[in-house]
Amino acid sequence: MDGPQARREQPGAVEGARELHLMRAAVEGGLDGMVVVSSDGIMIASNRKFQEIWPIPADVVASGDDEAALASVLDKLVHPETFLERVHDLYAQASGSARDELELRDGRVLDRYGTALRGPDGAYIGWAWYFRDVTAERAAAVDAELLRALVAVAHALAGAGTESDVLSIVSGRGASVLGAQGAALCLLEADRAHVRVLGTTFFDEELRTDVATLPVDAPLPLVHVAATGTPLFLSDREEGVRLFPGAEDVYVRARTEATAAVPLAVHGRSIGSLAVAFEERKAWRVSDQALLSALASLTALALERLGAQAAEREAVRRIRHLSESLQRSLLTALPRSDRLDIAGRYQPAAREAEVGGDWYDAFSTEDGTLTLVVGDVAGHDSTAAAAMAQVRNVLRGVAQTLPAAPAAVLTALDGALLRLGVSTLTTAVLCQAWPSEDDPTGRTLRLRWSNAGHPPPLFLHPDGRCDLVDGAPELLLGVQAQSPRTDRDIDLPPGTTLLLYTDGLVERRHRLLDDGIEALRLAAEELHGLPPEELCDGLLDRLVGESEDDVVLLVARVSG
Repeated sequence: MDGPQARREQPGAVEGARELHLMRAAVEGGLDGMVVVSSDGIMIASNRKFQEIWPIPADVVASGDDEAALASVLDKLVHPETFLERVHDLYAQASGSARDELELRDGRVLDRYGTALRGPDGAYIGWAWYFRDVTAERAAAVDAELLRALVAVAHALAGAGTESDVLSIVSGRGASVLGAQGAALCLLEADRAHVRVLGTTFFDEELRTDVATLPVDAPLPLVHVAATGTPLFLSDREEGVRLFPGAEDVYVRARTEATAAVPLAVHGRSIGSLAVAFEERKAWRVSDQALLSALASLTALALERLGAQAAEREAVRRIRHLSESLQRSLLTALPRSDRLDIAGRYQPAAREAEVGGDWYDAFSTEDGTLTLVVGDVAGHDSTAAAAMAQVRNVLRGVAQTLPAAPAAVLTALDGALLRLGVSTLTTAVLCQAWPSEDDPTGRTLRLRWSNAGHPPPLFLHPDGRCDLVDGAPELLLGVQAQSPRTDRDIDLPPGTTLLLYTDGLVERRHRLLDDGIEALRLAAEELHGLPPEELCDGLLDRLVGESEDDVVLLVARVSG
């Protein structure tokens, strides 16, 4: 008897398959996609998550033919040959385990783990493969690195002393953010009829000399952008030559395929353009364009600062504005809810133009539970902001995939951050709200929360009383991943207001934290009649002033 059925019934395989079925049952509802392949190339078991991650044709899955399954996914991979070679090498070893990441053409990134399996008698029976979609986690890490790099460029440009310094910073740290091989500054001369081109050593010396001074009508993308102020993002040489036929020789001599040029503008006046060059074709994403435009804004400010002290002050103001914008971009718009009226505020520290680690968030999970979060990553610099972006995004992912109470979510978050290598101390309050079962009208909400070393939440009652209901503080995130955490519950009748905040609102250098919380409580009682948006503004006006720290405030009122 031939075929898959005969091979499944070989001696020892039946007992092994029983163990594998138990394993499959254990992970069927988990986050991992799982498939088990026998030593003779038959897919013995797989779970639903595996079939969601890898849309293998149903007839191939039914056949159990692992080679056919592998062939059906090759066109979905960025590096199919490497993938197939790795699998066959591991099958040949028949022992050990392996872990790597797979890039898919649709933009996903999968964490792959494989381990060789042994039967009760110790004989090799096959491999178990586990797949997890880590796209969001990797994107969060990339976003954090880009944020860190851009802020580092901003600080470096603020200290540049010459145009050459500016070019060095832009072509070094700046171009590396986008992965460009070369960069150039095209600066309008005072007569605005000519431009000066400063290029990096990616372009040979003869070419740099030939284009050092050009008329504003020269048929080159960077000159056109300097003259018109209109950005250009060109995916390949063919597109560039089609728009600028006279540029072909420069493209060839510069060993350039894809290019982009964005205007350098100060006070609404163009002073030139910033161009980057790539040796390979490039698809320009919206995020790439925004990043290059931000880099150009920083570059223009640095160049103008070199001209006058007034421009230097303007550069500092704009860098501060950029820092705030970067921070605010990580604060998601608050959701609309017919159960809670939510308002939030972020106010940067008055003492310096740096991003920080404070954030708030609110979102719904699949079961309709509304989650509210306020947190604070230790530090007051770009590193804290980068870590905050990672913590926030990983927390969102954990909360969406783990239907559990706040304490369990925070514990899972702590473990995930440890595995991802995010070594930072973070305080956070995580709240979950849903209709209370004790109120048949559904108007009262049940609130459950867990506090990881954060200032306690305050509850502003409909009659104007404000108090806190919190126990002893529990460990911060990042201290001990398996630290026990507890949940607390309270019913919130209509009109009750929840106040979540970071320590910048209540902590001052010469005042105890408890005194600051008491000041917040009293202010909330005095302003209790205000709607949430106005209540936020009123509390900030009374309590913040020239705060030494970033401030986040999240107010949520149960609808009447």
